[in-house]
Amino acid sequence: MSGLKRLCTVLFVLADLFAVAALALTWFGPWTVEASALLYLEPYAMALLACLVIAGVGLLVLLLRALFAGRTVRTIEVASVDGGTISVTRDAVAAQASHIVEADGTCTAARVRVDAKPRGHVRVHVRVLPRETVDVVAKGAELHAELVDGLATVCGDTVERVSLEFVQPESVLVAAPDDEADAPAEAAPAAAASPDDTTSEITVSMGPTGPAPRETEREA
Repeated sequence: MSGLKRLCTVLFVLADLFAVAALALTWFGPWTVEASALLYLEPYAMALLACLVIAGVGLLVLLLRALFAGRTVRTIEVASVDGGTISVTRDAVAAQASHIVEADGTCTAARVRVDAKPRGHVRVHVRVLPRETVDVVAKGAELHAELVDGLATVCGDTVERVSLEFVQPESVLVAAPDDEADAPAEAAPAAAASPDDTTSEITVSMGPTGPAPRETEREA
């Protein structure tokens, strides 16, 4: 559930509870007179009216979703054979995606979400957890290509979109102090021989709290 949807749900529930409690206290309970007197106070009456409006809009949205929302698809039809159909479950698609991501052991599929319609249009979203710091662009392109090819063996040509989300890695590769001390001495002869013999490589750490991008040099 997204943050906006969660906020709307909380406001809807609180508004319903306040409106029901305010109106019920005017009919039942030992404080009916006091609850009825509060309705003559303009701030209280305006707050109750606002809660009733929120409750009404929320109930209308729920009614429209119940009438027109599509049903949840658990099996996906991928092919037709001799008048019959071949279907695959969403769990099978998610398991195949997890297997592809974790095949080389460098990454883990933290979460796999599969959205589908009965006759195709499969959308797969994978949250990837690297075991160590990786090049997001290169690894992402590699995993995307592998997922498209691997999911085709399960879903056929019904795969519409594959998206990847990289999260903070389990560990971050940091150069040892000895390596950092020896690096300038080793790089000096190479730089003297040819200034163009070194290349730069940028490693990006994923996650909102991960370390800032760091540029390191390696000998060509």
